[in-house]
Amino acid sequence: MDTLRARIARKVKLTRRQKEIVMGSLLGDAHLVATTRGFAFRINHGIAQKKYVDWKYLELKNLTNSSPRVCNEKVYYFRSASHPFFNFLRSEFYRGRVKILPNNLDRWITPLSLAIWFMDDGAKDGRQVRINTQSFSLRENKRLINILEAKLGIFATINRDKNKFRLRVKNKSMSRFRKLILPYLLPGMRYKLSP
Repeated sequence: MDTLRARIARKVKLTRRQKEIVMGSLLGDAHLVATTRGFAFRINHGIAQKKYVDWKYLELKNLTNSSPRVCNEKVYYFRSASHPFFNFLRSEFYRGRVKILPNNLDRWITPLSLAIWFMDDGAKDGRQVRINTQSFSLRENKRLINILEAKLGIFATINRDKNKFRLRVKNKSMSRFRKLILPYLLPGMRYKLSP
């Protein structure tokens, strides 16, 4: 249904902060869904992550058509209205139905987008952290390592997970990693960085 709120949302110019939140989310659990007018941005997490979803919703509320809701008693989600920016991102982040790394991703990696990505897909692993990047190929994981080092000075390595790959931040970069993302971590997500 094309509501007034949706028509207004389609004309919103995203702020830099909103773009960084969207980029970090797309590296993580978010995806772009087809609509009758193009593509919309969808966030969904488990019910336990309700506060996190609500925070993302408040940050992106002017792009949405409705509030977050529960689906199947397990998932808490919201989606944006369709928007030209999400049409553009669909062409950058997808080949067919498969999510890929955009060619120009390096310009979107910032401490905020990294923090969002970590809150979505990160986990403590001993004194290090890993970022679950199993949906990306080995080549894409290598690109992510290069981008993190060049843009943020964070050194990472590839950790094999069965026949997939994920990133692990090296010990020597943990202090820098914490310093960069801690200002953006929600209180309920700080356990992911606890020693």
